[in-house]
Amino acid sequence: RDHETTQTSLQDPLSIRCMPSIHGALIQAIDHARLAVEIELNAAADNPLVLVEDALVLSTGNFHTASLALAFETLGLAIAQCAGACAARFIQLTGSGRNSLPKYLSPLGGASAGFVPLQKTVTAILAAIRHKANPVMLDYLPVSEGVEDHATQTLLAVSKCADMMVLWRRLIAMELMAAAQAVDLREGITLAPATAVIHASVRAHVPALKEDRPLGANANVLYAALADGSWRA
Repeated sequence: RDHETTQTSLQDPLSIRCMPSIHGALIQAIDHARLAVEIELNAAADNPLVLVEDALVLSTGNFHTASLALAFETLGLAIAQCAGACAARFIQLTGSGRNSLPKYLSPLGGASAGFVPLQKTVTAILAAIRHKANPVMLDYLPVSEGVEDHATQTLLAVSKCADMMVLWRRLIAMELMAAAQAVDLREGITLAPATAVIHASVRAHVPALKEDRPLGANANVLYAALADGSWRA
């Protein structure tokens, strides 16, 4: 039994240990989406395409934004990967035992619920993100008597990325709350300067959990600060 306990603490969970790889993939996906947008903004997508200097009128398919849709489908998957890791870290922090923290991050112990009710909220939000991460660019039917028999669903691919960002921001708010609570429950530690700034920013919006209370309102306050630009860290 002691051997098993030791084994579980030899390495951090992958949601923590592999953050550079997970978020690095997101940064790469953002760069690719930005490039696809810049190319599209600078493209000539008219049909027919009129080349005045060459006295040519050409029929083109440059309006067909398959590359743009694919870039945002990839971005959506990268967002979902990061959100999944965010949710996993929240479950790790608010679970029991592994991190030598009080059960459910509650200072009271016993039957105190602490942060565990938010686990259900986190998993529900992650389910919504994963649902939106499903590709849509292949979902089309032939129209216009079979002439328009291919589509890219670019607008939907882009808009669902925006939806996922809103949901992920809610997960980030709850992870920040849990992480700040974990810090407060550790005695005698000194945070790195940047981490201390983030902790102070969380506490400027949300008080530490001293006894059980509904945490949804606190999560909404922190989410609003992240969403409206008033968050400072």
